[in-house]
Amino acid sequence: SSRTPPLHRWCAPAGTATPQPTRTPAMAPRTQLLPVCLAASAVVGAVHLLGRGSQEGAFVTPSLRGEAAAALAAAVVAGSLGAPGPASAAATKFSVFGFGDGASDVYASIDADQKNPYSQFSNPKDRLYKEDAAEYIQKKKVALDESFKRLEKAPYFIKTKQSENLKSLLTLQLEMMRQNMEYVTAKGAPGYRNNDESTPAFQKANAFFQDISDLNVYGKSKKWPEAADSYSKAMGKLAEWKQLVAY
Repeated sequence: SSRTPPLHRWCAPAGTATPQPTRTPAMAPRTQLLPVCLAASAVVGAVHLLGRGSQEGAFVTPSLRGEAAAALAAAVVAGSLGAPGPASAAATKFSVFGFGDGASDVYASIDADQKNPYSQFSNPKDRLYKEDAAEYIQKKKVALDESFKRLEKAPYFIKTKQSENLKSLLTLQLEMMRQNMEYVTAKGAPGYRNNDESTPAFQKANAFFQDISDLNVYGKSKKWPEAADSYSKAMGKLAEWKQLVAY
């Protein structure tokens, strides 16, 4: 403390005991009184609640937390009592690559009458797409007519010895022309048709494309007589193919 000691402490004669200040009970620190007050308040409150509870008896209203817990417990009990018993589940069934009667795998979505166990499309007799429908065949024929019309420019390129223009013509038309001719020949797209290339129409189409391929090779080599001969053979086979497929 910064207080100055009493004057008699400094001025006392030698050999005389220094008087000490006496601490009275009123000087007790306040921090010792706070726990005592809190304890007393707790005791008084407990006595008051016990006395109130004994007066009101069983009519004491439960607290909000107690009500929530009781309601939750009641809901759980009611749910457990009202729930049906465990049903007897069917045994798990598996299928291997579509063979079997598995009920939960992807192959279960395949139609029962589908011949291909890997295809999720409908059976041919029920599906909407008909590969041999007249509208699809007609579209292919329209595209073929355009290709055949462009192919008629080949004699001019052979006569004028335009090797690059002949190569460009055959390169641009050859692949699409083959796809369309095979569609008309087999009456359908790959995967929906009979790709038996031993039929007369298929053999004639393959022979036609062999002559077209020879024409392209002779044009690149600038062998114009052989190129003209290959073109003539190709046109003859094309006419025969049209008769075979009723073009």
